[in-house]
Amino acid sequence: MYMNDRKMNNYSVIRVGSVLVLAIALVLATFTFPLGTRTSATPLNSPPVFGNPSPVNGSTGNPVSFTWSIPINDTEGDTFNWTIQCSNGQTTSGTDASNGTKSLALSDLAYSTSYKVWVNATDFYGSGLYTKEWYTFSTEVNLPPTFGTPTPGNGSTNNTLSLSWSIPINDTEGDLFSWTIQCSNGQTTSGTNASNGTKSLALSSLAYSTTYKVWVNATDPTGSGLYTKEWYNFTTEQEGILTVVITRPLENKFYLNDQEKSISLPGNTFIYGKITITANVSSETDVVRVEFYVDGKLKFNDTEAPYSYLWQPFIQFNGLSLKRTIKVIAYDSQGHNATAELNVTKWRFHALPFIVAGIAMASRLLLHTTVKGLFFNLKESRIAVSFYAIRAHYKTIGPFKSARGVINFKSCMGSILIGPMKLVRFGPFHKFAYGSFTILGEIHYNTGRLGQGILGNLLRNALSK
Repeated sequence: MYMNDRKMNNYSVIRVGSVLVLAIALVLATFTFPLGTRTSATPLNSPPVFGNPSPVNGSTGNPVSFTWSIPINDTEGDTFNWTIQCSNGQTTSGTDASNGTKSLALSDLAYSTSYKVWVNATDFYGSGLYTKEWYTFSTEVNLPPTFGTPTPGNGSTNNTLSLSWSIPINDTEGDLFSWTIQCSNGQTTSGTNASNGTKSLALSSLAYSTTYKVWVNATDPTGSGLYTKEWYNFTTEQEGILTVVITRPLENKFYLNDQEKSISLPGNTFIYGKITITANVSSETDVVRVEFYVDGKLKFNDTEAPYSYLWQPFIQFNGLSLKRTIKVIAYDSQGHNATAELNVTKWRFHALPFIVAGIAMASRLLLHTTVKGLFFNLKESRIAVSFYAIRAHYKTIGPFKSARGVINFKSCMGSILIGPMKLVRFGPFHKFAYGSFTILGEIHYNTGRLGQGILGNLLRNALSK
């Protein structure tokens, strides 16, 4: 029992001592570390802060040269060091800078491109801390040149063998560009530092019924740096079929003064007097002209259908032959030509005078006169001839008479023409003629009428000078 009481007393002493020590510690702590906030503590110092950049973060459509800027400020007004760097490699920086907007001049940026800009600012003399951020922007879109509608149109047909192929080429931003146009036949053209407008390639010597390709390339080296390339095609026209047929006179027919008679002449086409030559032209393309020839000489050029020519020559002989050759040549817009030809017998006078003249010339039993010289207003009919002799030599031959002489500035008349005739007409209205002809009988002449007398005097005076 004694031992238990002793143990309890020792425990009590220890417990009381512990409480006493704790109480003393609390008192000392109260005096050493007062409770509550101490206003005399040292305040915090912040790093620089960034405002909103210009252009704003994530902006688009920016030009390829501009100034990127951002406000940088230190709350405590400390000076700071700063750096702005773009992902294109351009950069700028400053030291001991004060609050304000800092800028980076950007140039030679690429079109349609996104860039990053890093900004760093350090409060070296204040907090010793830094602020670092990055921002983005995109440049404006710059398109390559664009093409308009070509001429002739893409896929067009029936084009001529020589043409100018053209196409509008334009750059939306107005940048100068280089261009090339090349045809699959090997012909090409190009240009540099070109402005907006239509560009052309002259094509020639193309083949019929052929499809050609045309490649067009345009590059914008000073703008987007991009190119546009397209190809087009066109087809040339088919080779046209051109034919010409003489529809009047017809073979094996007889014509009297431009009227077809119901007489068949196998192996011969006989024409007496004037005749209207007509031709029928068939062509898949435009007919340019139709030429009418007689004995190889061009007589008429007709450019509109129906194609015709009235043939009524004064001189009837091709040398001493009655055979004549009519030829018609047609030309189309493709440069083709077609020819039709017909041999005819052309006779204007009655058969009897020629027979009589032949007998007279052969037997010299009939009186006839040959006249050679320069004539004015020569007219002939079936029974007589009249003319004004400016200067003519005549020779009369017959069974009982022969004579020769010179006629100057006289009005003359004679009987029927019996040929051969060789005359060339000239001057206004073909009133003048030079050559020779033969008439039946003698020639009769006298002084002309008033007008012819005046003409004679004028011609006489002119020739005497």
